[in-house]
Amino acid sequence: MLARWGAGWGIRDLSDWASLPALLLLLSVFSFMATPGVSAFSRHYEAQADQYGLEVTHGLIPDAGQVCAQAFQALGNIDLGDPDPNPVAVFLYYDHPPIRDRVAFCLTYDPWSKGQPAEFVK
Repeated sequence: MLARWGAGWGIRDLSDWASLPALLLLLSVFSFMATPGVSAFSRHYEAQADQYGLEVTHGLIPDAGQVCAQAFQALGNIDLGDPDPNPVAVFLYYDHPPIRDRVAFCLTYDPWSKGQPAEFVK
């Protein structure tokens, strides 16, 4: 970038303080482009954390899935979370799964009824 436009911008080389805005511009563009990937990575681990929570409380709390769903619903109400967010917004900006997905997961996750073991809690 500096080799192509640096002279026109009045930047002599990379060690010149005038190159700092160009560096910040590059970092901003890179950060913007990386946000969906980083958010997807975070959503994946947050979903695993929800699964771990259900596995830990299984057998300790009667109907742990229902309690979990009620807790996420209350969290969504308190935080004024969008109950049905646009999938594009979820892809671009959400670093946690949407509340509706978390509630649905809590209500449907039950490997024990199928004779399967838990994934995280052995």
